[in-house]
Amino acid sequence: MKTKIVTFVYFGISDFPFYGHKVQARWDRYKNSLLQLSEMGLPIVCYCGSNVYPELKKLLETNEVKNVDLKIRELEDFRHSKSMIKIKEKYPEKFNFYLEVGWAKITLMEEEMEDDLDYLYWVDIGLSHVGLFPFRFNSNGDKITGTSTNKYRYTFDKIFNTDTFKKINNWVGDKLINLTNTQFFHNASILNNTLDKNHKYKSLTVGGIIGGHVSKLPNFFKSFEEYSQVCLEKEYLLNHEAMMSTISYDRPEDYETFIFETWYHDDTQMKHITKEFLNSKKSFYRFFEEIENKK
Repeated sequence: MKTKIVTFVYFGISDFPFYGHKVQARWDRYKNSLLQLSEMGLPIVCYCGSNVYPELKKLLETNEVKNVDLKIRELEDFRHSKSMIKIKEKYPEKFNFYLEVGWAKITLMEEEMEDDLDYLYWVDIGLSHVGLFPFRFNSNGDKITGTSTNKYRYTFDKIFNTDTFKKINNWVGDKLINLTNTQFFHNASILNNTLDKNHKYKSLTVGGIIGGHVSKLPNFFKSFEEYSQVCLEKEYLLNHEAMMSTISYDRPEDYETFIFETWYHDDTQMKHITKEFLNSKKSFYRFFEEIENKK
């Protein structure tokens, strides 16, 4: 089964309206997580801005990574960016987050479709990270420290390896993956009103891993574009995860769904996250245990 991964990284874009992760810890996470994702051995297409291209190119060359195809695409050049910027400038009190980035995920997936693909996925570049997985999924878990420059904070090799997407493909089958969180932050009534729906949302889709079997992707792309145009016409910009949630509720038969209740895990370093809390909630990382068990 031919599988391809698409991702991107945009960082330090101070002149882009309402955007810019400038925190060094984020950049450390993106670079080191990309190296771990490359260990899956699948072809990865990674888009980036011209400002970070030289450093990423050097990173891949230094680590002899051969399966990552680095492509330059400026954030303002995506399909919807200019229209979104106009709306954000008109209503800065409503839309002050980097919504262009989320919408661009779907654009790039559509552009990266190939006739001979069986599965196509979006994977967030920073997914291999200590904030999402217990230390036991990292062969170097005992070397993890609290500083972002510590590379072992990102080497979750028992999650991201050559078997990962074989198992995900087996779990997905001929459908699309739908990872959903019951603790959502989108206003469901605004979502329904904007897209003229009446869904009773119990959980909403997260955008860390998107995609699945290519047979279901054309309808997904079509729906996302239709809802994007509705948002632009109404001048109300929804998060890409919110629109993906609506699509999954429109056509639940197209999806294999995993519902989780918290991002926190056994090694979360926060005093208010107790064992009792974790025992009562299904964590995001449990998805990777579930795909292990599906025959």
